[in-house]
Amino acid sequence: MDDFKKAKKGYMVFLCHVSLFFVLAAGPAFIVPAYAAPPAVDELIAISREKNLSRDRYWHILMHYGKTLFGFESQVDDPRFFLSPDGKTDPAAELEATIAALFQADDEAARPYVCRFYARFMWLQEVLEVDPESYAHRVCEDIERIVPVSATLVFPTYYMNNPASMFGHTLLAVQTDYENKRLAYAVNYAARADNVNGLSFAVSGIFGLYKGYYSVEPYYKKIQEYGDMHQRDIWEYPLNLTPEELRRLIRHVKEFDRGVYTDYFFFDENCSFNLLYLMEAARPSVDLVSRFSGPAVLPLETIRAMDEEGLVGPPDFRPSKATRIKHAMDALPPPAVDAALDIIYGRAAPAGIADAFPDDPARQASILDLSAEQLQYLHVKREIDKPTYQKRFLGTLSARSRLGVMDSKEDGGIPVPPRPETGHAANRLSLSAGQRDSEGFMEIRFRPAFTDLLDMDYIHHQGAQIEFGDARVRYSLSDHAFRLQQLDIIDIISISGRDAFFKPLSWKVDTGFHRKRMKNGKQSLYYRLNTGTGLAFDLPLAGLTYAMVDGEVDLSGALDESYALGPGLALGMVRTVAPFWKSHLYGGVKWFVAGDDHTERGVGVANNFKLSKNHQVSVTVNWERVRHESDTEVSGAWHIFF
Repeated sequence: MDDFKKAKKGYMVFLCHVSLFFVLAAGPAFIVPAYAAPPAVDELIAISREKNLSRDRYWHILMHYGKTLFGFESQVDDPRFFLSPDGKTDPAAELEATIAALFQADDEAARPYVCRFYARFMWLQEVLEVDPESYAHRVCEDIERIVPVSATLVFPTYYMNNPASMFGHTLLAVQTDYENKRLAYAVNYAARADNVNGLSFAVSGIFGLYKGYYSVEPYYKKIQEYGDMHQRDIWEYPLNLTPEELRRLIRHVKEFDRGVYTDYFFFDENCSFNLLYLMEAARPSVDLVSRFSGPAVLPLETIRAMDEEGLVGPPDFRPSKATRIKHAMDALPPPAVDAALDIIYGRAAPAGIADAFPDDPARQASILDLSAEQLQYLHVKREIDKPTYQKRFLGTLSARSRLGVMDSKEDGGIPVPPRPETGHAANRLSLSAGQRDSEGFMEIRFRPAFTDLLDMDYIHHQGAQIEFGDARVRYSLSDHAFRLQQLDIIDIISISGRDAFFKPLSWKVDTGFHRKRMKNGKQSLYYRLNTGTGLAFDLPLAGLTYAMVDGEVDLSGALDESYALGPGLALGMVRTVAPFWKSHLYGGVKWFVAGDDHTERGVGVANNFKLSKNHQVSVTVNWERVRHESDTEVSGAWHIFF
């Protein structure tokens, strides 16, 4: 037995030695490092040159490069966005500086750059074909923890009382793993301008005097800002982005979240234009930015472009608080509206509504619902102090709760207006002919944007005119001469009807070059600035009826002392006669009391008829008397939108 044990022990020792021999002989094949050694920076730069990555379209998207006459230039103006001193205009230098920073051997030195420029890091890993495991320890956990599940393109409609928002606005709402859309994150681009009025903002924005920033904040705050405070309906377009495309979008946004700025321009490099870069970063196969090389980028046009690229789906309509209030008010008879106003302004207790309408609990519910909505609106607008608001609002809710759950009697649902992007295109070319007194003429007119009082496609609930760069060239059939008849720099009119709940001021501003009769009897070109403000009411038969007090200054060498200054009065009625027909009856008088002393009077009527989405015709008759000479002009025009 002892001999057997010794033999067994010797055999086991022999096996151990044999095993050790094979392990040592094949050792390198069994030794696996924690991660493969990454390639050197010089090697990666050589690969990028070989692949010509500095001209890769996605690199240009990430850096916001655009082609110029002599090369390329980034739309981003903040030098912190670039790692090369020449990065703004040299894609190759910026690419190599980026590779050197992101893929340097020192992990601790590289990590801050990786998290700061994560979209570039992830893309370069892919196109340089490096082993991701070599850089797995450099992954930015803060960004990777964000798991977007969907995104929405948000269009708050026009807000005429702020020139900065008169064209509308676009932003993104990105949902993570929360189901409620209100808990999404709003990705927004806007100019940073504190404590300035709307007109000052527009003027400074036109000349690029503000810096624009991307920002991320809770979406519910934007709903409150646009829908509750600014009376703007909101359209929400779901974006057809895959999970990987959503991650690319987030990575690109994060490269701007340290306060990186671009110069903001009101007409072109604005909110909607800068969102296009985010969409291209998410899905580089779409071409959006290059579509907008003209003088203006309108939010609606960017929505159309995304729709054509298959990025957006059918939108949801989110009515503003003002729209909900007006709908509820219009559905109630006058006595019920008066009862709601009494509750809102503290003239009656909410509990007393049961005595006023004892046999109609549904009517009571409608009145109390309307009162609660309006009280919330007044509180948000700071038109009612907090203690008063709390007392009246809680009293209204208490009275409403006693009625139980029921639909308001008049609640038939708020009608959904036509989708904004289904309207006509922004640019308009007009061909017209007419006669001024005994002289015939033909005219060509071009307006880059956007809408006027006779438009039937936009801003249905109020009279609005937003025009800039409106140019008319007239050919006279009598002397066969071409003349510049008009060049409006900007012409804005906001006519908002007042009612028992909302009391906005109507206003206008118009500046540009026009023609009028001078002392020598000739029609001469002059520069004018006209502004005014007043009141408007939406009357059942007359339509939107307005009256404004205005002031005007005219400048021309053909005027006495080269200028004329004075007050005026403008009146008018705007009415939608039929879905395809809108009419504007107008009149006014101006008393120029300084400089060239004279008086102007005028009346006219214009009718516009919609033939199809992008074709309209109009007929205008206008009479005016300047000094002591009268002129009557009749014209017809064909409008082509494109």
